[in-house]
Amino acid sequence: MAALPSEKTYLGLALLVVAGSAAGFGSLVLRQEHADAVPLPAVQLSEEPYAPKAVAAAPVKVEAWPAPAPQSRGREWVYDAFSPPEIYYNGRSRQFSVKPPASLVEGDAAEPFGLELVAVRPEPFRLQLIGYVGAAGNWRGTFQNTRTGEVFLAAAGRRLPTLGLTIRSLDVGTQPVTVAESMTTRQRVATAVVRDEQAGRDVTLTHRERVYTGTLFAFVAAPGQSATREVRVGDSFKQGEASYRIEKIESTPPSVEVVKEAATLPQPDRRILLPREAETPEEGTPAPTS
Repeated sequence: MAALPSEKTYLGLALLVVAGSAAGFGSLVLRQEHADAVPLPAVQLSEEPYAPKAVAAAPVKVEAWPAPAPQSRGREWVYDAFSPPEIYYNGRSRQFSVKPPASLVEGDAAEPFGLELVAVRPEPFRLQLIGYVGAAGNWRGTFQNTRTGEVFLAAAGRRLPTLGLTIRSLDVGTQPVTVAESMTTRQRVATAVVRDEQAGRDVTLTHRERVYTGTLFAFVAAPGQSATREVRVGDSFKQGEASYRIEKIESTPPSVEVVKEAATLPQPDRRILLPREAETPEEGTPAPTS
């Protein structure tokens, strides 16, 4: 079958391109052959014998990494890239504690804290009803001032200016009382409603149980000492050359969070203290005053 005119045209153009390329490259080769040769420079050899020379070492800047800084939870909480602390969980305090890496323990890390927790107690309301005397219509309550220990008799309507309290009512009635490991019985119970002028509310007292404010306080002491100090949250005091600040008090389990500051410490030492010996729980459960 004869080729189409258009195909013959394309074939002719391709042959022309090939011929043109061959002619161009051939002329370049001829020009290169007839070009003047460029003389190469002569190599000058030294007559001195070869002597090796040491290359000066590049300057190296050496910087020591700063010691890892303790975390805000205390000096024991020190983290290093290659020496992490050993972390433990204390089931009694429900807190985590650590043992810092031996390579990072500074000399002052072994310094005694200088304070121990003796006990944690709920704060009793400043007036307690501990008994009663009299008869119907003429009851007198036996009250105790927990601040001074004074015990006195008082009836409804009496104001106690030194305590900022007023006894609004006092009554004695039969109420069901649950006895441990026994059946419920009905007993006479004295009840007093006291107006707390400082808090602006009424507080109900009974002679069968102590009433608490809901605030905790603690007793702390120097190691090995029997003399204790009563402290509350926010209290600050000085013992020896160190200052201590009470940050938190917990009842379950009994514990106190304390911050120690001293000139010998690079930064404050924060610790959670547990009672130095087992406590005997108080009888009864703190009663709410609401």
